[in-house]
Amino acid sequence: MALTEEVDHKTQVEQAIEAGNKFCNLYYETFDKSRHKVGKFYHDSAQLVWEGNGVKNREEIQKFLQELPGCFHVIDGMDCQPVFSEFTNGKETVVVCVFGTVKYDGQDLRAFLQNFTITNCEGVWKVVCDSLRLRAP
Repeated sequence: MALTEEVDHKTQVEQAIEAGNKFCNLYYETFDKSRHKVGKFYHDSAQLVWEGNGVKNREEIQKFLQELPGCFHVIDGMDCQPVFSEFTNGKETVVVCVFGTVKYDGQDLRAFLQNFTITNCEGVWKVVCDSLRLRAP
């Protein structure tokens, strides 16, 4: 690998980390405090797998998430990695893996793992794929 390729890859990783961090901060704040607005984070053709429940398209995802109990997330860590453009039709894409704890109204504190694939759509990061797993209480 040439030095310029290494620098370019390093820059891509740094940009992916920055994008993932900003995205997660906004996403979880909106999810916890203004859930009725969370649909704006999803691409029109997004897919969600929530504890094994599959949901397709932004409108249906919004309805599904809106029906969940109120909650509060604490992010313990995340990993953000760029996806090479040859696999994404040239679109800037980042895989974001997030873990932490979540407290749903009326339930015990639970650990969660959530994986997002986000794509830059004209300067706005949109979720194209989202999967979440909760650890049993």
